[in-house]
Amino acid sequence: MKNSLLNPVKQIFSVLALSFTLVSCNEDKENEEPKAVAGPTETEFSMVDSIKVDARYKDSHANLYNEMDGETYKVTSKNKTEVFFVEEGNEVIILFEDTSKVKEQAWFALTLKNRTVNQLPATFAAKDANIVCVENGQSFADGSRALSPGCDVILDGTISLHYDKATDVISGSIAKLKYGLEYYVPTYSFPNWEVGNIYKSSGSSRNINVTFKNIKRKK
Repeated sequence: MKNSLLNPVKQIFSVLALSFTLVSCNEDKENEEPKAVAGPTETEFSMVDSIKVDARYKDSHANLYNEMDGETYKVTSKNKTEVFFVEEGNEVIILFEDTSKVKEQAWFALTLKNRTVNQLPATFAAKDANIVCVENGQSFADGSRALSPGCDVILDGTISLHYDKATDVISGSIAKLKYGLEYYVPTYSFPNWEVGNIYKSSGSSRNINVTFKNIKRKK
């Protein structure tokens, strides 16, 4: 349609008129408002795995109880978290993966339900399943990976989000995100079913804090 309207004009106007048009276009471009550009993505990531082995396993799994009860595994990093967001259907998905270690990498995803990126809630409880689904995973030194089977049961945590429409980025924080854990990263080897069940039933947990600025949309 646009080309069919412009063709007669191209046939009638002289070279002078065309030159004037080009000058006008250049002037228009110079007068355009500059588009906002997002700054670099910034992240601060902190994770503490707290391992518990309940006293009821003291006799049946004495070594596990004596060696692992009270153990912790910690990871902290700055600007070592790969993060992006996407919109799919009527959901916004934000993915975080800590890459500060070569093999033992933790990740989690937030799926915000029934909303677009323009409708992100400012602050909400991480365990509010009506708003968000939290999935998580971990890769290990032996090359295996653990994945949550769908939305995890979140025990605690607060999520704060802000979407900047001008630059199409998300900033915010995740404070005291907590969920059950069934592995100890430094000594994990597949399979881990029995020990994992003991850890999780005893109240072992992963605790995460993240602050982030200028999360960009995955193209």
